[in-house]
Amino acid sequence: MTYETDVTVVSIGRLHDDDPGPWADVLTKATIALDLRHFRDPHVRSDLREMTAHDQAVRDTVMNTPGVRDVIAATALQVQGYLAGPSTAPLTVVTQCAGGRHRAATTAMALRAVIAGDIEQAAAYGLADAAAQFTDRDLVVDLVHRDLDKDVVDR
Repeated sequence: MTYETDVTVVSIGRLHDDDPGPWADVLTKATIALDLRHFRDPHVRSDLREMTAHDQAVRDTVMNTPGVRDVIAATALQVQGYLAGPSTAPLTVVTQCAGGRHRAATTAMALRAVIAGDIEQAAAYGLADAAAQFTDRDLVVDLVHRDLDKDVVDR
């Protein structure tokens, strides 16, 4: 059976969980949920706080956090395992952090590139080798940022 979308990667900020919207309950529907709240938070740096994953400085900070690339590569392998085993497409992978503007959004962008087998895009995140495993899969991978464009959470 072929699906229009094989995998949807959704980034969220847990501090926005009470906000209404089409992705409000995405965690209850997730095949895989990746919690990044324990990794270094760019929000604590005043020079990055107002920025988002659209900014290179944020992406660099997140991707240079020890362990982040390993977690993304391992999550991509989980996706591969689910598609081969207990689940079939479509899958939903949720990346989550506190506000949804830095860690979750950056890792979602990187994960989408890897799973889609987009070596050039994945290389920008230091994950070209992980993406190489997916180049022949021809997966359709959607990316949704539930909270990326919301205001900075005052915390």
